[in-house]
Amino acid sequence: MAAHWFTFAGTDSRNMHLRVPDRIPVIRPEERVEHVTIPGRSGELTQVEGDDIYNSYIQTIRISVLGREYIRPAESWLRGEGWVTFSCQPDLQQRARIINAVTFEQHSRNLDIWHGDLQFYCDPCKRLITEGDSLITESGTAITNPGSMTALPLIVMHGSGRVTLRMGGNSLVIPELMDGWILDAENKWILGSNSKPMAGVWSGEFPVLPVGESLIQWTGGITSLVITPRWRFL
Repeated sequence: MAAHWFTFAGTDSRNMHLRVPDRIPVIRPEERVEHVTIPGRSGELTQVEGDDIYNSYIQTIRISVLGREYIRPAESWLRGEGWVTFSCQPDLQQRARIINAVTFEQHSRNLDIWHGDLQFYCDPCKRLITEGDSLITESGTAITNPGSMTALPLIVMHGSGRVTLRMGGNSLVIPELMDGWILDAENKWILGSNSKPMAGVWSGEFPVLPVGESLIQWTGGITSLVITPRWRFL
């Protein structure tokens, strides 16, 4: 079994007769900042754009194909955008796009081994490949974020009537909740029974889950919440 590997768009490199000869590094993305020069002041002033704002980055991998007949299938596979997992972090995946033209060169005249370089333009945020939902039935229940970034959860809300939901220092008010509405903190919308975003049915700020422990609190007609946390990692 190959020591180093990756999966892309649902396909494992090991199933494509492809080897990764070198260890794949773990890259921590660069925080998005601006360096400002102030007249009369030594050095530069560093201004952070915001909390948990990081730049995308390029992950370069050296790959080998064992046999000329496998080059075309590899080239057909290694294009476009999809979820990628690297062997250095086998439990995480992130969105990425292949940005270079993949060109294979023969290792030597006598060996049917072909080498090439592959570049992924990676989203800075990673997520767990498998993640369970949390059923919350009582206000004041604590939930712990094991990631390295603030999570933006997906929440199925059960109950009815006027409710106020508090989480991660944010408070969201829904004047008239309907059972089964879905709250999407990442896209900042609420989905109704037709699975389409609805406007004007809330006020306040969408709930988040900062790193560490957070209390989930509410008042009003909520009977339970089903939370898909969407833990995020750098």
